[in-house]
Amino acid sequence: MVDDFQMQRGPKLSVVVIAFNNELYIEEALESLYEQTFTDFEVVVVNDFSSDQTGALIDRFVAGKTNFRAIHLTKNSGGCSTPRNTGIAHARGEYIMFLDGDDWYTIDACEKMVEAMDRTGSDFVAGQVIRTNNYEIWYHKQIYSKERLNFNVREFTYMLFDSLSVNKIYKRSFLDYHGLRFPEGIHYEDVVFTGKAYFLAETISVIPEPIYYWRVVENAEAKSITNRRHEFENFENRIIAHRYFDQSLRENGAVLYQKEKNNKFLRHDLKLYTNDYLQYDEDYKARFHQLIHQYMHEVMDEYAFIGLSEQDRIMSYLMYLGDVEAFEDYVNYINGLPTQKNRVCSIGTQYYFLPTVPAKNHEKFLYTEKPKIDYEITDLELSLESFSFQGLLYVNSISESEYSSYWVLRNRQTGKALTAVAEADGKVVFSVQNMTAGNYYLSLYVKHMGNLHRILVKNSNISELPNIELIENNLSKSIFINEKNSLAIRVAPEKLFNQLLWKVEKRKLAKNQQKAGFSPSPSPMRKALERLIPKFPLKSNWVLFESHMGKQYSDSPKYIYEQMIESGYKFKYIWVFQKPDQLELPGDAVKVKKNSLKHLYYLNRAKYWIDNQGIAHLAKKKEKQIYVQTWHGTPLKKMGYDQKKLPSKNELTKLKVQTEAWDYLISPNRYTSEILKRGFRYGGEILETGYPRNDVLVRQPELITRKVQHHFGLSSEKKIVLFAPTFRDWDTNSFRKVLDDVQKMSSEIDRETVILLRLHYLLAEKISQIELPANVINASTYQDIQELYLLADVMVTDYSSAMFDFAILMRPIVLYCYDLEEYITRRGMYFNFTELAPGPVCRTIDEVLHFLNHPDEMNYFLDDLKRFSLEFSSLEDGNASAKVIERVFKKK
Repeated sequence: MVDDFQMQRGPKLSVVVIAFNNELYIEEALESLYEQTFTDFEVVVVNDFSSDQTGALIDRFVAGKTNFRAIHLTKNSGGCSTPRNTGIAHARGEYIMFLDGDDWYTIDACEKMVEAMDRTGSDFVAGQVIRTNNYEIWYHKQIYSKERLNFNVREFTYMLFDSLSVNKIYKRSFLDYHGLRFPEGIHYEDVVFTGKAYFLAETISVIPEPIYYWRVVENAEAKSITNRRHEFENFENRIIAHRYFDQSLRENGAVLYQKEKNNKFLRHDLKLYTNDYLQYDEDYKARFHQLIHQYMHEVMDEYAFIGLSEQDRIMSYLMYLGDVEAFEDYVNYINGLPTQKNRVCSIGTQYYFLPTVPAKNHEKFLYTEKPKIDYEITDLELSLESFSFQGLLYVNSISESEYSSYWVLRNRQTGKALTAVAEADGKVVFSVQNMTAGNYYLSLYVKHMGNLHRILVKNSNISELPNIELIENNLSKSIFINEKNSLAIRVAPEKLFNQLLWKVEKRKLAKNQQKAGFSPSPSPMRKALERLIPKFPLKSNWVLFESHMGKQYSDSPKYIYEQMIESGYKFKYIWVFQKPDQLELPGDAVKVKKNSLKHLYYLNRAKYWIDNQGIAHLAKKKEKQIYVQTWHGTPLKKMGYDQKKLPSKNELTKLKVQTEAWDYLISPNRYTSEILKRGFRYGGEILETGYPRNDVLVRQPELITRKVQHHFGLSSEKKIVLFAPTFRDWDTNSFRKVLDDVQKMSSEIDRETVILLRLHYLLAEKISQIELPANVINASTYQDIQELYLLADVMVTDYSSAMFDFAILMRPIVLYCYDLEEYITRRGMYFNFTELAPGPVCRTIDEVLHFLNHPDEMNYFLDDLKRFSLEFSSLEDGNASAKVIERVFKKK
């Protein structure tokens, strides 16, 4: 029967799903396959003789689905290898992927993986794994930070850290040619299978795309094999798998890479068990040390540990020595527990952890940067006469007779130090009667064998922080925690005038410290003002505008501003620019430099913010402030949470800060409203008014067209082609191709045609110094692209939102999409672009030139343009600015 399957013309991809007692999750796993954006595939589900309802759920799911098949094993295999091998035997696809029954794929995993295989021709391709417990695997950043095409593992040995098989797609011919199957009868089969695959493959590729969701159930009653580290057999199986891998290195002539393989074992596999060491019973520990000592001496020497982190190096070396007593002391030491012996010693300034077993070069492998010093502060009190606390000190694995300690308060501004006037039984007392103004930071000093260690006291080591402020002789004294969590006694003048004098004095002190070679405090005057400015009240008639992060006077904020001036609204207007002196504005708006103190001042005082990107991270929005987010285009490519490559946690946190600050989001159509709500997780009010920036496209004032012609020195007889390609964030040098295309266009268009080149603002500076042909004009730094639209007779773009705006004019649009499949794979799109495109979709620059030189053929796409404009521009009536103003502002 298997031979019959293999003789038939199979699908492009086979996905082998294995399941054992996964009744809670198997349907979700299969559903993730059923919903895939890719369709030319089959699913082979192998049930490993489950004892729950898994088998019945599988049968019910696959019923009626022609590309799903179920295979039920008649006895349980005890692992993943047999069901996976069974699935391979029944698979008919050109490519093979694997899915475990309690995990699931991203919705376009198969599409992305197949596309990468077709594009690269690699023996296999790897994609990102997302763990559901949000645990970030440190080596993923090294491997999946960027796309890596057609490399060999010998060129990039970091790849060995990813030993999973389920986040990869394999050529069936590659697996068959090498007879590569999962080793049966052992656990950790991926270590062997994937390890062999790495060194057998001619080429491998990596795509930085999320592919696979790995379900991690922390408190499951029946733990998975990989999570049963409390069972010694688990560790034993891990070593068996690595021995198989070692053997394959020898058999395949790759023994030179044993060192890299050992590095992965030490930094990842072994560390999983040493992290849990304190939880093991005595029998486990004895067997663990016997086995790891034996295995280490089979495949490595002590120099395998030299490049490890300090903790990993010391633990590995002690295991290699078989020094169980010192190893257990070190585990206790790094966990803040007492050691059986005092093992931390110093030779001069260098510290070491002493072994029990004599070793020739132990200093080379057992050195440590400094001793572990911990402390705790309780019973903290401040009065006009004294500052006191109970200070408890812990110096682990060093005899108390070898060290001494004392506490110091040091004025950061003047450098003056105060030492405790009394220390007994842990009670530390400072006299604070003669303190001058400044911040006195508390430090602990420990002397040991001629070495002095200073520890700046942190709030996290204080049991309870009292809220105390005292005033005497026009000075206030208070307990203070700075932005770095350090504890100080703040002494400051009470009166406002004296505070200002003190700020000037601190500035002088900082300059003097700098001249004397000290590191000054960072901008103390600015820091003081930054704390003061947010306390100022709002101005109800102040409006702050910003466009494209202060780079331009453009977009919807510009048109709202100009409509407000024209309508006679009596507000104070503030515009934020990176280079305010280079711009002239209508009206009497105040221009401020972005990130200046004046910028911060107006951000905190203006009641209204109007912006098209995001400014909420610059100042904490106040309760009565109103933030109007106009956004900057109708979305084609996926955004925010919808992106194929999910943004990092930091990026998502920043996005949440922005969206939660928006009071109004401006939308040009219902489609955009729905996309932005989902992509940004936005739940606030949306104003479907059309884009204010498009009012000018509806009205088409002749005055602006003549202004742009005059700016570029163009006559009205010239035919204007606006070439506006978008930004490719994975290829910052994509503008080089743009330049090549522009050169070809300039040589083949007619003499009466001029090309206006408009690069994305993130690339505009890259082209500023490049000489262009005479019939090509660089319009990349022109402030407002809407005004360029009015001048253009035809637009050439790709995936830019410019097409949505330009379609309002009902003028021809040529889509130049030489990398359409790659763009869709990397960024994703919200609709079928080729079906809804408002003009011809060209794959080469020659096709683009054909339409530019034969404009009559654009008439064939007039219905497409009308349909596109009706779909996305039906709300544009030339009054969007007025509608926004009416909704947001009250007429003055």
